[in-house]
Amino acid sequence: MELHTNEVKSLLVLTDFSHSAKNAANFALNLAEKLNANIILFNSYLIPDVGFDSWPSKDVASRSKESLDNLELETLRIQETSAKRKNTFKPQIESVSFEGSISENVTEIITEKQNIIMVIMGGGKCNGKDDMDFGIQITDVLVNVKCATLVIPNLEYMEF
Repeated sequence: MELHTNEVKSLLVLTDFSHSAKNAANFALNLAEKLNANIILFNSYLIPDVGFDSWPSKDVASRSKESLDNLELETLRIQETSAKRKNTFKPQIESVSFEGSISENVTEIITEKQNIIMVIMGGGKCNGKDDMDFGIQITDVLVNVKCATLVIPNLEYMEF
């Protein structure tokens, strides 16, 4: 994993492209505009462990492309939201996607970039297995990532 460092501070925004994650990205945009910070939008995807057979490479490429395509759409959504606002500072938005554990990838990004001031992610009620899996990921980030981390509840974002 190789990333470029900047002198401007950045907020690392984790996304799984859910409503909760978009809510957290909206919050991060508002905070970034107030702090004159940039945004790094990050998605982590997993390749299932299938035992002795390796995961078909076309599926690996497909997962990577899906992540990058969704990041592009979310980046455009955030940029359009920022463009409509009257704030003078418009954060630069970088998108990053890697395979693997969320907390390991986040730790590596923070170590490499050295300009991350906060990790922001969405969180919500556990209504099903997918939510519970994401809840485990939130806990993993909170326990293992050595950076201020803000979990935005699954409520409609309110301006501050």
